Amino acid sequence: MIRKLTAADIEEVTGMETGIEDDYVIRIFSKLIEENYMLGYFEAHTLVGIAGVTIYEGEVAVLGRLRTHKEYRGRGIASTLMNQLKKESFHSLDMDWVGYATEMNNIAGNRMARHLQMNLEAIVVSSRISPGAVEGTHDTQPYRSDFSRNSKKKYLEECSEKERLPFFPHSIYYPLPYVPKLTVGYLDSIEMFQNDLGSFMIMKEEKGASYLHVKVWNERTLHSKEMWQIVNAEAEREARSIWIDLPLDQANWLEAQSHQTIWHLYGKKRSM
Repeated sequence: MIRKLTAADIEEVTGMETGIEDDYVIRIFSKLIEENYMLGYFEAHTLVGIAGVTIYEGEVAVLGRLRTHKEYRGRGIASTLMNQLKKESFHSLDMDWVGYATEMNNIAGNRMARHLQMNLEAIVVSSRISPGAVEGTHDTQPYRSDFSRNSKKKYLEECSEKERLPFFPHSIYYPLPYVPKLTVGYLDSIEMFQNDLGSFMIMKEEKGASYLHVKVWNERTLHSKEMWQIVNAEAEREARSIWIDLPLDQANWLEAQSHQTIWHLYGKKRSM
């Protein structure tokens, strides 16, 4: 039996033997139930699998938080839960894309894409960097800060069309296949910096630790000493780690100065 989980299911979730120590899903379960949608797979009243979906901007559904009981693995529970979430997500006529991201070395997570009839959308390298570890290699013009919603919206739309972005780093752990119609609240959470050669954005996030999420697509901007001066100063001021998501070819430059994780982004666009 599959059903929606509620706050009353916390004991079953906590008691499910997954082999994961200090599982963040258990720590934030109440918040997940309140802000997201979680399903549970039960056999004879025993919870043996969970999975959830997070909706971004009303048009992108990201599946995840997948956990299965150690003694019930290999029975198709994970793919059944994910397929159910995919199906329910597409019930909304506004939903344009459903997918998930998994680490490159997660064999089971990558194999699941075939069962979900999803394609590989992008390979994303997430680099976690200590403030001051990267200083840049090229001098560029000074950057000016722009808090205007319209400027940020216009820039992201132009990037999406002209740069043909391989993915959009919406937030930490959540790359999206394209730039969706962003809410006012999201646009207000971003600070943009511009000069004549390009732009970059920063966003402050709390994901178990404090991060400064950097969004940059122009490779010259990525290597800019002036950009890294701004990023390092802001990260040091608030004791934040720097997080930046890049394609493989650009991320290689940061490999020696960062802790990197490679993600595979899979998904399925709504059929016409």
